[in-house]
Amino acid sequence: MIRIQRNKFFLLRLPALLLFFCCISTLPDPPTLNLDALSSPVLLLPETVRIVISKSQYTLVLFRGERQIKTYRVAFGRGYSDGDKRMLGDKRTPEGEFYICTMNRSKRFYKFMGLSYPGMKHAGYALRAGLITQTEYLKIKQAIDAHQQPPWDTRLGGAVGIHGRVLKDLAVDHSSVGINWTDGCIALENADVDEIFDVVALGTPVAIVP
Repeated sequence: MIRIQRNKFFLLRLPALLLFFCCISTLPDPPTLNLDALSSPVLLLPETVRIVISKSQYTLVLFRGERQIKTYRVAFGRGYSDGDKRMLGDKRTPEGEFYICTMNRSKRFYKFMGLSYPGMKHAGYALRAGLITQTEYLKIKQAIDAHQQPPWDTRLGGAVGIHGRVLKDLAVDHSSVGINWTDGCIALENADVDEIFDVVALGTPVAIVP
């Protein structure tokens, strides 16, 4: 009698057991990780273009990531021998870390890529020396923090950039090699400027070393 009751109990539970195992058997396999699909979009972007300018070597070197793409011969400001730029009118080429903050087809210098001078190093020096006011210092800082063009109308000067030859004065020898003729900018042959202009953008880092 007990065995019959057990068999009856088992038969009653059998549909539930079958349903349970059917549910288990139909569960999908756990998904496998596709590492390619998880790649960050940032990693898929082209490597960063940057520029390194050496005043002592008279070179502008274009990099893509850590790979050197091409080296160009350049000229600097007429105050080259006096070192880093300090103020408006000293005709020195600034030194430090900058970025391209403007790009235009200049009426005077063929194509012009403006640099974010004055930077914070120059602004700090000028504030301590009494060349600029606290208000001017803060305006420079706000522009640099926002990655925009800093003020170019203080006693520090501005409008320092990378450009080609003077368009209205082609008879003058503006050699790109060994003769510093600008008011502080970095000058190249127009064909070289074309190449650089086509691969850089606003925000491209530019380092100028002695």
